[in-house]
This record gives sequence, structure tokens and C-alpha cells, in this order.
Amino acid sequence: MPALIPTLSEPSLDIPRLDAQVHTLPNGLEILLREDADHPLVSVQFWIRAGSIHEENWTGAGLAHCVEHMLFKGTQKRSAEDITKHIQERGGYVNAYTSFNRTVYWIDGLAEHTEGYLDILADMVRNTRLDPAELAREQDVIRREMAMDHDDPDSTLHHLMQATAFRKHPLGHPIIGHRAVFDQVSHADVSAFIARHYVPNNCFVVITGAFDSKKILKAATKLLGDWKRSPFEPVHLPSEPPLKGRREEFRTFPTDQTRVSLGWQAPGEAHPDKAALDVIGFLLGSGRSSRLYQELREKRRLAHDVWAGAWCVQECGLFQVEAQCDPADADPARSALFEVIATLQEEGPQPDELAKAVRATLNGQLRSLVSTKGQAASIGNSWLISGTLDLAARYLQAVRDLTPGRVREVARHYLPPENVCVVSVGPKTKSKPAKRSQVSLRSRTSTRPQRYDLDGLTLLVKPNPRLPLVSLRAQFLAGVLAESDTHAGVTLASSQLLLKGTSNRPAAQIQSELENLGGSLQCSADAHRRVLGAEVMRGDEATAIDLLADLILHPSLPEDGLALVKKHQLASIREEKEDPLTVALRRARAEVFSGKPFARTANGTEASVKALDIPACRSALSRTLNRENGVITVYGDVDPKAIRDQIAASFHTLPHGKPAYDPRRTHTSRSKPGRWQEKLDKEQAVLVIGFRTVDLHHPSSVALSLIDEACSDMGSRLFNRIREELGLAYYVGAQTFSALSCGAFYFYVGTAPHQLDQAEAEMTILIKDLAEKGLTPDELDRARTTWKSSWLRSQQGNGPMADVTGWNELNGLGHDHYQRLPALVAAVTPADIQAAARTFLHPKKAFTVRVTRR
Repeated sequence: MPALIPTLSEPSLDIPRLDAQVHTLPNGLEILLREDADHPLVSVQFWIRAGSIHEENWTGAGLAHCVEHMLFKGTQKRSAEDITKHIQERGGYVNAYTSFNRTVYWIDGLAEHTEGYLDILADMVRNTRLDPAELAREQDVIRREMAMDHDDPDSTLHHLMQATAFRKHPLGHPIIGHRAVFDQVSHADVSAFIARHYVPNNCFVVITGAFDSKKILKAATKLLGDWKRSPFEPVHLPSEPPLKGRREEFRTFPTDQTRVSLGWQAPGEAHPDKAALDVIGFLLGSGRSSRLYQELREKRRLAHDVWAGAWCVQECGLFQVEAQCDPADADPARSALFEVIATLQEEGPQPDELAKAVRATLNGQLRSLVSTKGQAASIGNSWLISGTLDLAARYLQAVRDLTPGRVREVARHYLPPENVCVVSVGPKTKSKPAKRSQVSLRSRTSTRPQRYDLDGLTLLVKPNPRLPLVSLRAQFLAGVLAESDTHAGVTLASSQLLLKGTSNRPAAQIQSELENLGGSLQCSADAHRRVLGAEVMRGDEATAIDLLADLILHPSLPEDGLALVKKHQLASIREEKEDPLTVALRRARAEVFSGKPFARTANGTEASVKALDIPACRSALSRTLNRENGVITVYGDVDPKAIRDQIAASFHTLPHGKPAYDPRRTHTSRSKPGRWQEKLDKEQAVLVIGFRTVDLHHPSSVALSLIDEACSDMGSRLFNRIREELGLAYYVGAQTFSALSCGAFYFYVGTAPHQLDQAEAEMTILIKDLAEKGLTPDELDRARTTWKSSWLRSQQGNGPMADVTGWNELNGLGHDHYQRLPALVAAVTPADIQAAARTFLHPKKAFTVRVTRR
């Protein structure tokens, strides 16, 4: 383990120091290397100090984002297809993002291919082939992305706030750019941006993982040392004048809910007050015990969701609070936001609140370091902002030094009610008064969990002392297979209702108990199960176990709590109807499984949720919360025997019972293939072509997963033909749904309405070819390799592993199924793929859904 830094409030809890070797090549390129041998994985990241605020005369054009797209379109020696192929055959996953002040290209994968990943990224950044025809096609793709952005009310709210708060600084423009400006961008403009910013003295490389530093530094020098340094003068950014007065903007949007946001100009990322502003954001809007959540959602019942926080670049930023509410509640919700902030400014935080924020900040830092990708991102962000490696440590020190008085002072200084931006997005409505490859797949943490039978209740415990973190999950069979049409959605509603109080704890205590310790609590459900979980730091697991047991054994199920749960569940159902892809997938699912349980989702329907009452919730809980129907998993820095004893003691009154249903029973729908169409007021169109397949216990489910893998990445035949060659879509891919009792496979594409027919014709041709011929040997090999890499990456966190092993134990596959998966994947033959494709994916068996504008 690396050297450790003393923590803020708990001497026994340490945060790893992200030491890294820093090497500067003669051309100015910096190479940051950090070895971490815990997993045979690596993250290779190329950071460009150029984002949307560095577009100078073309500010608002989205040049930085456009360049990010074009770097995947081929180099002088690799075609676009070669780039994805060469990455996937090495088990890598590639992606990139553009922000206001950076563009980052990264590959996560197997450590043995570190040099290969670096070679590919170096080639992309240095030798991109900016083909004019390819640029024109990609610009059409970006226009589809812009259409998606315009169809999203949250993005619309964010962009509206940017434009309102920043009149001179480039932060006022969306990263993706404005369509009118983007349409004027030429090949020469994109080329000039690359020549200006993509130079070694404006870039740096971060590599973390299980590699040899000397070997990789030598490789980096060979690949990048001859990259010619260029004259580079940093972009001059205009200063934003201080906000004087109140700015208000409202934008009408076709949605069932209204988004309300307040924004204040804030200092930059490196400013001494940034730590205090982050803590203020946490106190106001982070978690169920936060002030906005408690006041607006729980007490006044004005909002479905709330959020608060600061976002910044080096020079300046914005502090923002948001609420999502019913349109009639917009005015009282906006007033309530001001009132909650005013209370904090007047009284400051309580000492225990501040202590909670400190601990939560530490917890967040720890969890960001679980993966090699997270480590590389933290190192890169620190280097970009401060040119040092200890930014996180200095930031934590600043958080620790905060006092209630200082927090109150910062809140008063930066959040004055007279100098604020007030923006809203939603429908027009009258408001109402306020109510008030050959890869070794064994990682160092891949040992199996210890299994205990506690009088019928299964417990799985896996020690992992790498970081002082603990994840707990209690899972019970439930969901759509345990519900009727009349009570659809009761599993989710009753799970959420558990948070509204027990005979021992009021709702406020439930919501704050773990958050006060820097942890988190979840009570949720999906189509198969109800899940209670907790994320805590070492030493707090006993508190988490006691809390989970209390929720399960002693729920109070208050009537007013159910009314609030139903309100938010109905809002979620309505919100799903705003996204074209979700609408298409939901309709395809309903038709594929017509008349069977999985035609419904975990949310239920508006009619069924409105009809739910306390007896229905109590009945659903009593049927599912029993020993024989549940599995508890605990992963992290724990002693298994101590956990066993704590679980046995805390859950000793959990009743016996039986599984809610037989997880191996098959539900076969007899609905017939066909075509359906939906109309939405959106700029984009979506096509989904679905097929009925098999449940997750069926042998063919593994082959279908590999077909999904082969059809979902940037090297797939779908992506290459529909997106790259024809420029018909922004996104295209596949999705397999292997459920208990049944399954489905979906192909999808997001396109322009006038291109929908052509996209469907091309997709049908590709599906027919897949059904007749299966995957090529090369496609199957790449699918296996990328699957293996993903399988390894998913083991880097306690929470995901606690979830998946518990789920596999619960559904009858066995907790060790996850470790057996590589052998099952390796055993799939081309004939198995062809048989699965021919059996399940023939176009004649298709359920086709088209969503287009009215």
C-alpha cells in the first residue's frame, strides 16, 4: 500500500496518498505514473488542457467537443475501425470526454497491454486524420447529439443557467456548442484548433495500475519523445463582471415537471473558499438528511428531487441549488429554496452537521480511489488544476479547518438573495400558494466469500482490507414476479416506505444516521428483488447492520409516508415518458412479454401506484421479508466471524417463510411479433427492434451476452455501418435482458426523424446477416476479450461485488457463479453463437417500435 495521510476526524481511517512519478520529456510533455498492483488492470489517460472555454474566436461552436469525436475517426496508420479493433483485442475499453477546461481520452484494460494502449492513444492524439467527408458525417452525428440535449429538460435547465450567470466568460456557453455557430464550422477551423492545442507542451499523460514504471516510461519516451514542441500561449479568458442584481429566465418545455434553479457566481477551483462552498452544497442538498431534502421533499412535499453544489474551472464558477417539482409547486418551491439558504446564513451549521460533512468528504475521497480509473482521474484533475499531486490532501485539510462560523460567513458572502440568477424550465401553468485474449483472470481480491447459513438466512462475507470501507446488501426476491397487475409497483413503493420510520427510529433519524458517519443508505427495488444496502467506513458496520435490521423487522409504514412515496413514484413514471429511447424500450418490452409479469416494470403503472395502500404494502413486505427468501452480503474491511455474530444477533427475529417465487420457473409469452409507433414532441427519433429470448439460467444466455458485447461497442458492425459509414445516428447498439423466467434482446438506434426509415432498413439488414451467419471469429474473440476486461474492472469495488454475488445466490445461480463466468464465456463456440442468433434474432421474429415526433 502507498504512504498514508492522517484523516480529518478518525485516526484509524486513512486515505491513500496518490504519490506518482512525474517525468517531463524535453518537448514539455509530462508523464505521471502510479503503480498499483492490487488488480491486473491499468488506466491510461491522455489529458489535453483544452476545453470549450478555450475556443477563442469560435467560442460557443463546440470545437473542443467536435475534435474529441474526430480523434476516433482514424490516424495516418489506423482506420477508425482499426482503433476500436486494436483496443478491444487487447481487452480495453476506450472513451473520452470534453469539459469546460479539458479533453481527456482514456483506455481502461489489462495491465499486460499498457504499452499497446499508450501506443494507440498517442497515435490518435498526434496523428489524427481529419478527413473532410468524415468530418461532415460526424458533424451530422453531433447534430443528433444536440437534438438529444435539447430534448432533455435537465440539460436545458443547465444551459439556461450558464447563459444567465455568465455574460462574458465562456462558461456561459454549452460544451457541445450552439447549433447555429456549429453549423458554420469548417474543416480548416477544426484543423486549426488541433494545431493550436494538441501540442506536447499543452498535454500530459496519466497511467495507473499494475505496470512496471521503468518499462512504461521507456515506451512513453519512444512513442512521444519526438513529438515536436510548439509555441503555445495560454488562451486569455475574459473576467466575468460581478453579478449586481437579480436575473430571471424561464423556458417553456414539454414536460410534466418543472425544474427550478438558483445560481450564484462563485470563485474558482483553487480558491481557499471552494472547500466551504462544497460543504455548504453538501449540507443543503446531499442525501436524505440534507436541509433541502428534509424541508422541500419531506416536510413541505414540494419537490421530487433536490440538489446543491458548486462547479468551477480554475478562474470562476457557480454555486447552484435545484428542485424538481410539480408545475403548480414551482413558486412555493422556489421560495422554499431561498428560505432554507437564509436559515443556514443566519444560524450556520450545527457542529454535528459539519462533522457529518467532513466524514462524508473523506468517504467520497476513499471511494474515488477504488479503481485504477478513479486514481488516474484524481491525479489528472490535481495536476491540471494545481500542478501538484497533493491537491486532495490540501483540500481535505481545508475542509477539516472549517468551523460553523466560517461556513456561515462564506454562505453570507457568496449567496446573497439580491444578487442571484433564478431560472426555471417546464410547462406553463398557474401556480398555487405554498403549503409549506489469454488473460489471467485472477485478481488479488478475487477469493470467494465465506458463506454462512443462519437458520435459513444466507450470509456471504468477503474480507477486503485494501481500503477502510464496508458495503452491505440485504436482498429479497420480490418485484414483478411477486406482484399482480392491480398492485404493480408495490415492491418499490414498500421498499421506499421503509425509510419513513420504524418503531425505534423516526424517519429523520433513519435518513441521517449513516450520513452523519459519512456513509449512505439505500432502500430500493428492481424487477426481481427488493434491496436494502449501506456504504460505510470501517468501524461503522455494526451501526449499519442494526439500522438495516430495524428497517426490515420494525417498519412503521405511516400513511403520510406512503402518500409521499407514491407522489415521487408517479413522477418517475411520468418522467420516463419524456425520453424517446425509454419510451421505445418500454413499449417493446410490453409487447414482447404481453400478458406476462415482465411486461411491467418495477415502477408499475400510474393506475396501480395510485391505488396502493398500506395493507398492500404490508402484505408485500410480509410475503418477501423472511429468512428463506433473502441473502445478506457484507464486503470490505471486516472480520467475517464478527460479522456473522452481528448479523445473527440483529436478525434473530426475522421470520421463517418461503421464497416469493420459484426463480427457475419459465414464463413464456405467446404475443406475436409486429410493429408499433409512438409520437413525442422531440427532435430525435428512436428505433427499437426487440426479440424474445431466454431467462438467465438458460445455457444460451451466455452466448446472447457475447452477441450483445459484440454489437454494443464502437467497433461493432452496427456502429461502423449505421453511425460511421452512413452517419445516420448518434447512438446505436444492443441490449440483452436476461431475467428470471424470460428474456429479451433489443437493437436500438437514435436518429433524425427524416432518416428513420433508412436507419431501420440498414438495421434490419445487419440483424438478418447476424441471424444467418452469427459472429465472425474476430468479432467473437474481441467480444470475449472486452467481456473479460469488463469482468475484471467490476471487481474493483465492494458494493458491486456485494450486489452481484448476493443476487446470484438469491436467483439460484450460486454466489460463485461470477467466478465461474470466465470459463462459461470461454466455452462458447462460434456454432453456439450462430445457433443462438438463428434461433432468437431472425427479423421475422422482431417486435419493432418506432418513436418519432408528432
